[in-house]
Amino acid sequence: MESNNQTSPQSFWTLTRIGLIGSGVLLIAAIASALYNRSEESVITSDGQPVAQVTPMPNNRPSIISQPSAPPPQPADLATVMQAGFKTIDGKTRKLADYSGKILIVDLWATWCGPCRQEIPHLVEMASTYKSKGVEVVGLTTEDPAIIENVREFSKQFKINYAVGFANPQMAFSLMNGRNGIPQTIIIGRDGKVKKHFVGFSAAISVPQMKAALDEAVAAG
Repeated sequence: MESNNQTSPQSFWTLTRIGLIGSGVLLIAAIASALYNRSEESVITSDGQPVAQVTPMPNNRPSIISQPSAPPPQPADLATVMQAGFKTIDGKTRKLADYSGKILIVDLWATWCGPCRQEIPHLVEMASTYKSKGVEVVGLTTEDPAIIENVREFSKQFKINYAVGFANPQMAFSLMNGRNGIPQTIIIGRDGKVKKHFVGFSAAISVPQMKAALDEAVAAG
């Protein structure tokens, strides 16, 4: 008599298939989780420039995007944004309007953003080269002001030679003008109007275009 404990071939293969399917589901979930957590990965904009998406991430990195329970910020016009105060890493409160009469480069960035890290040395160079021509650079991080010490250390590490402060959600949202992702670099002329708005950064593409826009703004007087 055959033992009742023996497993038939059909049952064996059924259990095997179930096991393989279960393993596949776990593998897909692991891959999806890994991709979701790769918040520093960049995407490419339509003009070929890398940009880091500014969206809430499960690793608690600061983000300018409001939590689902909070109402989304509404954009303000540039004149209003220019009058909005922001805190600098040296403890002061400044306004973009303080630079009235200057050509202004406003950079929206974050310490964790890969393309931002690539852009900053070029902004340092522009701040030095164009300062005598009436150009000022202001770097506004979209991160939580609570990490001010991290931003200070980052600024020292990258030898940033221009003003660095924190853009609150309202200010950042308005300056981005509906465009998601960082870095975003805005060149504002002496007349207080936006001359160029760059989304993302590629040294080969962005730097020549930024310098051309600055030269044009300087020549305009």
